[in-house]
Amino acid sequence: GGAFGGEKETGGGRESGSDSWKQYMRRVTNTVNYSSELPLAQGIRFDV
Repeated sequence: GGAFGGEKETGGGRESGSDSWKQYMRRVTNTVNYSSELPLAQGIRFDV
């Protein structure tokens, strides 16, 4: 969901866009999981 999700849904046919989104989500997820103690993690973690 959100603005990022809109771009993904619109360009569902684009594999590059999908891969970029997956990699981005992985980076965010890993960052939140790795540094879950940091208060900044909550800020990066937006509702999806």
